[in-house]
Amino acid sequence: MNIDNVVLKLLEYSTSKPKIEITWDNNQTSLCEIDTFYDTDNGLELHDEGYEEYHVALVKEVTNNKYIEIGIGDKRPVIIKLADTGEVIFNK
Repeated sequence: MNIDNVVLKLLEYSTSKPKIEITWDNNQTSLCEIDTFYDTDNGLELHDEGYEEYHVALVKEVTNNKYIEIGIGDKRPVIIKLADTGEVIFNK
């Protein structure tokens, strides 16, 4: 199972669930809250070549209640800061 470094970092905040500011590779930012963590896959069947499982973080964008899955594909932030202090907790 693949666990991205960004998911490992967010797991450190799974109990306190602070608001976080996420900067994406297109320089857009999102104010989010950590919702949950779970396992998922790349959509292939278990017996198919190339099948992979991932542990992902689900965050909720505060401004529009949109959920974002982090940890697979292009859903990888560049920078994550704690919203209340500005402390950088992840930097690609």
